[in-house]
Amino acid sequence: MTDTHDKDVVYWLERIRRRRLSAGEYLKLLENFVKNGELPEIETNVLTDYPWEMYKDPILRYIVEVTHDPMVQARVLTSKMAARVFYETMGHFVADCLHEEKFCTQKSWSERNEMGKTCEWSMQKKKDNWQSLLTAIDEKHREDGFDKEYVKKLFQRQGWRDEANWEKLRQEWAGALERQMQREVGEKVRKKMPSTRAALTNMMKMMSEQHHRFDNADDALMTQAWDLMDGQFSESEFEKKLNIVRIQNKYPEIGDVARRMGRTVQEEGRDHIAVQTGFHFKIDHSAGSDIEGVTVGNDINALLPLELTQYADEQLEDLFYKKFLTRRLQTFRYRSELNKPARQLHQQRAVRRGPMIVCVDSSASMYGVPQKIEMALLSKLEQTAEELQRDCFLIDFSVSIRPIDLRARLRKRAMQRMGMKPEKDCEFVRGDFPFIGGGTDAEKMLRLTFALLEGGDNHYMNADVLWITDFLIPRTTEDLLNRLPEYKKRGTRFYGFQIGEGKNNWEHYFDHIYRIHYVRPRMY
Repeated sequence: MTDTHDKDVVYWLERIRRRRLSAGEYLKLLENFVKNGELPEIETNVLTDYPWEMYKDPILRYIVEVTHDPMVQARVLTSKMAARVFYETMGHFVADCLHEEKFCTQKSWSERNEMGKTCEWSMQKKKDNWQSLLTAIDEKHREDGFDKEYVKKLFQRQGWRDEANWEKLRQEWAGALERQMQREVGEKVRKKMPSTRAALTNMMKMMSEQHHRFDNADDALMTQAWDLMDGQFSESEFEKKLNIVRIQNKYPEIGDVARRMGRTVQEEGRDHIAVQTGFHFKIDHSAGSDIEGVTVGNDINALLPLELTQYADEQLEDLFYKKFLTRRLQTFRYRSELNKPARQLHQQRAVRRGPMIVCVDSSASMYGVPQKIEMALLSKLEQTAEELQRDCFLIDFSVSIRPIDLRARLRKRAMQRMGMKPEKDCEFVRGDFPFIGGGTDAEKMLRLTFALLEGGDNHYMNADVLWITDFLIPRTTEDLLNRLPEYKKRGTRFYGFQIGEGKNNWEHYFDHIYRIHYVRPRMY
């Protein structure tokens, strides 16, 4: 019985409150501004069931105020570095405000529970306590619009016996509680505005000083250095990261391979790409069930019942969409999908904006200078993938593998810097480029690469594959080696980025191998 009344209370609150935006919706407004110059507008005050009830979102109003500032527009819309600083500073403001809003909501739960329990009162208790209840609510919510006299008139002359009058009391109470929360949240948001504006001004000034300090450093390189940082900004840490990404100036091959990676079908393109016109699956034997197991992805038709319940739950709906976009939903894996498809391919014109698969050697031999070169190249690829909206799948390998979506890593780093908690599904996020260590084994990396190229949704079909390594990799099984030429015939391009002068036994498997020769630091 209590659960039913609790739901009634929530329903009343939803009727009188203005729908608040989620963290993702606020960030989308900021993203549209820094990328496209799209200015958010003051929300239209949507009337609720009561014409005098309107919720003016203080967070949104401040975002609108700042983005309409001509000085902010001049800085943010002309510099990638300023845009990144603005996005994350304002994102931190949003995160802090939503945290305060959540705290206010949690603080009100005891009163909401008390509101629901009045439904269970006996008639004698209602008779004895309705006046003291009205007095208590009035003392707490007099400033929030609770109309004690109106409710008092309803309860006089045996009106306390009518359940409809108790429902009107709960509506008045819920409305006053919601207005109290709005008032408290608004006050907390307004207190944060001056410090946020000061932080934004200081960070813009600091970035301008860094730009001049490093001989008018390239705006794109400064943005990459910022993206490599974790937590609070410091000049020493920023200088360290900037020196890493400036390796790109020393080795132009880094820019060449970033521009060369990835193709997609487009008529005006000068490249060509193999495109599938049809396929079928050959199943060796029949089975009682086609289900082979469970995997992760975003195939709606193969969702586990657990994921469907998340979609149906209003509170978990945002989590469902996030897992869908990052392909982290639990789905059934079907036997028929594990069989190799027979493809019919033809060539179409293409431009270099397609998906990429990047395999990064994280074995012990890559410590030191090779590690920094890898970080510089990954930073360039990360920025390229983000700017051109290209999917990029990263496989960190040595004796084992760690796969990750490169664009997702960039977003998660930004989320952490803004004080928001991303999903804990990836360890490859914080600090310098992490290393698994040990020796190098290409077998697991190749199997995962082939699985992506053979994916049932063809998402990474024809993706360009890049190996970043010293190529001190033992030869793997003949079965895996023989599959490399097969994918090349279908249109997949394999590129290598060799760091060091070691012997390379893999050359004839690649379309092109870039080579970086570096001087090892002397040890005294």
